[in-house]
Amino acid sequence: MTKRAGFFYSWLLLVFLFLPAGCAGIHGHVQEPEVTLADMQVVEMRPLEAVFQIQLRVMNPNDFALDIRGVRCDVNIDGKHFATGVGDRKSEIPAYGTGLVPVKVYASTLKMFSSVMAMVQGLDGQAGGLAPIHYEISGTIRMGGGINRTIPFHSRGELSLNN
Repeated sequence: MTKRAGFFYSWLLLVFLFLPAGCAGIHGHVQEPEVTLADMQVVEMRPLEAVFQIQLRVMNPNDFALDIRGVRCDVNIDGKHFATGVGDRKSEIPAYGTGLVPVKVYASTLKMFSSVMAMVQGLDGQAGGLAPIHYEISGTIRMGGGINRTIPFHSRGELSLNN
């Protein structure tokens, strides 16, 4: 090997050693995205399980796109665990933009039935219609694209059944 080739290979080795560190630092500080529940639809009802498709609205406050590799989430309704799910659909949320990320969640029909019965029993003797349903979603978003970290999220809101 010539001296020139040895010099070239030494530089090439240095580039490959420091390239991953450089990619991780490209974005600097990553601001956590805001995640909210955008939609929830029944996909399938089984004797012991219900399947729902939820859409999470992800808002990106960063000046670069977020590469989402996967999501895990839990849904609580009126303070009680309702459903758990995961989503593996890759999504890219543009800089200062929003996007919808689909996640299938699975709920016990036995828990759903007991929750409905508790709501009905709570309505006996009440006037004024149905009380709003309070929900919470929490979980993690798995990032890729040089960020390679898991970001937790938590959001809550209420749904009014009176129209």
